[in-house]
This record gives sequence, structure tokens and C-alpha cells, in this order.
Amino acid sequence: MTGADVDHERAVTFDQLALEKSVRLLCKTDVRRAPLTLERVKTWIHQFEGDRERTLAWLILRHLIYRTSPQLESSLRQGLKEAVIYYLRRAGLAGEVDWKAALAGQTPTLSFSCGPPSANSMTSPGKSGEIVTRMVHRGYGLNKWYPHGISKLEANERYLVVDDGTYTAEQLIAFLEGWTLNYADGNVAIVVGLAHQRAVDAIAKRFPTVQLFAGELLTEKNSLRWLSQRWMADDQWPYREETPHETYLHACRRVGLSDNAEGFGSLGLMVAFEHGIPDDSLRLLWDKSRTWTPLIER
Repeated sequence: MTGADVDHERAVTFDQLALEKSVRLLCKTDVRRAPLTLERVKTWIHQFEGDRERTLAWLILRHLIYRTSPQLESSLRQGLKEAVIYYLRRAGLAGEVDWKAALAGQTPTLSFSCGPPSANSMTSPGKSGEIVTRMVHRGYGLNKWYPHGISKLEANERYLVVDDGTYTAEQLIAFLEGWTLNYADGNVAIVVGLAHQRAVDAIAKRFPTVQLFAGELLTEKNSLRWLSQRWMADDQWPYREETPHETYLHACRRVGLSDNAEGFGSLGLMVAFEHGIPDDSLRLLWDKSRTWTPLIER
């Protein structure tokens, strides 16, 4: 048996069959559910050509950070809790007031409200910021106000800009720059379910008085480039001709999606939500071409 034959056998028995079993299990449980059905997964997988590309596809699916609505709500809860406790400490109320009671307006000392990152007009119902605003309003009784209707905050008012996630922070920065509000007093904060370290650093640099709170923090270790090296080191990638990252780029060129192949900001993330997927994720997950159907529609 040649070295190539050994590599092929290992790919089929370990990477494809074992990974397929784990992904199938995830799709059949509440960990992942509609729209990420097993049927949709199979349709997406069948577009990859050859054992090497299909092994890559299973690895991407296995390491996909997929958050259902309940899971996103759990992450948001952590971000909200940290934000409220931060403001309670600044007001000297730490330990005296329950954070959920403060969020619901049960203390006269602080008044919280929230809204999506849209400074000029109301967002459409399907936008992530609007979806998350409804989640927070429904779950915690938090007052909902749209930023474009707010030009000033009173001394006891705190405004939380909420969204599902931020990765490069470019959209959030553009929003804050376009919102005619004075941030110097630190009464505005951002709360998201997921945030990338690049976004955290960008917000801190551009708006040092605007705090960003996230339930989950992503880093370079969540990128395809980093995971590609780990998969090779862990013997999850038996092919010697090219790395998983190179295989991905070749697949993108084959189907005509090579521009910004690793998503907006070239972060190379594998992140999706039950309600949609950010364009910061790998392009093969969300974009389409004449010969390609995405796993999840944007």
C-alpha cells in the first residue's frame, strides 16, 4: 500500500465517517436545529468534490459555532448581567440591588433601556439587532427605545445597544459615529451574545468610554487558519498535499467565491445563529454562486 493509499484510507475511516457521525448527532439534538437540518447539511456537503474537500466540510461543520435562540439568549443574559453590575458598581449599589430588578426598572437610581444599532431609522423586523432587542425586552422587561429618537440621556439613564454579535466592530463604530450623542459620560454600553477580540479592541480604541459586554469571546483560535494548523497537529487531517486552509481556498476558487473567501475582515470564522449568519463567517457557509448553495441564507 502506498503512502497516498494510507492517507486516503485514514481520511475515509476517521475524518469523514467519525466526523459525519458527530455532526449527525448534533443535528438530531437541540444543540442544532432548524434551519440547520440534516437534510440541509447533506445538500451542502454534496457540493464539495473529492475526499479532501469533503473531509474539510465535515471539520467545518463539527467546529461550527451555532447558537439556537435559547443559546443566544443565554449568552445575552451573561452580557446583560455584566453590564448592569458594572453600572451598579459605578453607582455604589453593588450587592444592594439585584441586577435583573435594576434592568427591569425597579430601582429609581438607574434607568435602563435598550435598542438596536441603528441611528437613522427603525430597523427591519428580520435584522439581528431588532431580533435581539425583542429578546431582551421580552425576557427582562427592559424598555425599548430606538437610538435615532434619543439625543440626550439624563444623569440616571443608561442605554444598552444590543445585537447578536460583533466581530470587526466596523458596523458598530459607524453607528456610534453617526449617532448624535455624547459618550463621554459613559452612559452607553454595547451588549452582544458573541464578540471577537478584534471588535473589543477596536471599540476600546475608538470609543474608550463605551463599554462592550459579551457573553462569549472569540479569538484567533476560532479562525479557519488557526484550526487548520491544529487539525494537522492532531492528525485530524491526513492529507499531505495541502493544508485544510489551502483546500478551502481552492474550493472557493472552484465555485467562484474566492473574493473575501474568509468572510468580512478575513476573520475566517465559523459562526451562525438560528435566525441567520454574519458575513464575517466563511463565505462558503453563507454566499451563493451559479454552482454553489450556502448552508445558511443571509
